[in-house]
This record gives sequence, C-alpha cells and structure tokens, in this order.
Amino acid sequence: MKTAHTPGEWNGKDGQVYSTETGKTLAIIPYFDKDNKEQEANQTLLASAPEMLRMVYDLKNCIERLTSDDALTQYDKDTEAQWIGEAHELLHKINPEYNN
Repeated sequence: MKTAHTPGEWNGKDGQVYSTETGKTLAIIPYFDKDNKEQEANQTLLASAPEMLRMVYDLKNCIERLTSDDALTQYDKDTEAQWIGEAHELLHKINPEYNN
C-alpha cells in the first residue's frame, strides 16, 4: 500500500504521536480534562491511524474478492476470520470499552 503519510508504525506517549520509523512528532495532543483520559484516548486513536488505514484497504479487497465469485474458498474463509479478529483487536485498542 502506497501512501503519502509518514511511514511506519505510529506511537503515542506523553500527549504526542510520533513515527517509530522516522522519530518525527506527528501531533501534539492538548490536555482537555483533569486526569488526561481524553488526551490519552485521542493520542491512541491518532497513533492507530496507519493500522486503521491498512484494515480499510484489506476489508475493501476482501469484499471485492467475495463479491466477484459465487463460492468462498477455504483460504477466503480463513482470511476473513483473521481480518475480523484483527478488526476486533484494533477496535479494542482504540476503545478499550469496545465489546463487540
């Protein structure tokens, strides 16, 4: 997947989001509440952006494959199950209260 955004994994720490590959600071998250929970949630969401983008691409490709053929192969079923699991993990990472 080719993109124009800063490459590599993004991480969040101390109110900042940065690229682990380049070390560049990508965002500074201001404090909005007394205990910084909102800041931490925003930081986590922004740091997860590259993973979410990859997931959207993967899901799009999966849907295209599934709708182009009448029958699912075992590979498609296994891949679909893997992506569903990864989507759940990512949603839980972004929002720890995610339960579905």
